[in-house]
Amino acid sequence: MLVTGCGLFDSRSVETPSDPRSTFIQPTSADIVLTNLIFAVAEKNPDNYLRCFVDSNFSSRRFKFFPDALSQSSYPVFLNWSLSNERSYFNNLVSFTNVTSASNLFPDNVTYTTSIDSTVLDMDYIFIFDHTRNNVARQSRGKLRFILGTDQRGLWSIHSWYDFIDAQNDTTWSVVKANFVN
Repeated sequence: MLVTGCGLFDSRSVETPSDPRSTFIQPTSADIVLTNLIFAVAEKNPDNYLRCFVDSNFSSRRFKFFPDALSQSSYPVFLNWSLSNERSYFNNLVSFTNVTSASNLFPDNVTYTTSIDSTVLDMDYIFIFDHTRNNVARQSRGKLRFILGTDQRGLWSIHSWYDFIDAQNDTTWSVVKANFVN
């Protein structure tokens, strides 16, 4: 039996994806956490961004952020920074960014120092987020230190984040966080 002209086997046009891209690798080692963070920034994915940080449901550790010294004295919000602030900042940053705009984290000079129950990751960074706010830099740079550990599931995450100014004229990631937290 031949069926002709009904269009049953015709190809259809490509549909735009309804869900945002999501690349997340199970963090079974410390280096995978950095990979996941890079993807979360590039994909502007708040859920995957937050999955890079310690989950208090599976660990006794709590997330701590230590801004660069200048930001610490300039922005009172850092006195009690929490994972909730981290969530607000990243969600706001994404909401002030067009879907097609650039967002990238470029790590450089990455080193890992592993001890019995944690890993220290040190690196230089360039963080680019082409948001629409005029009074906040779209590119920040500096040095950071992540302290990573495993949870009860054996998965790695960041539980402490230290941000440092590398050069006097640089805008650090801390400044971006402070300007997008509210």
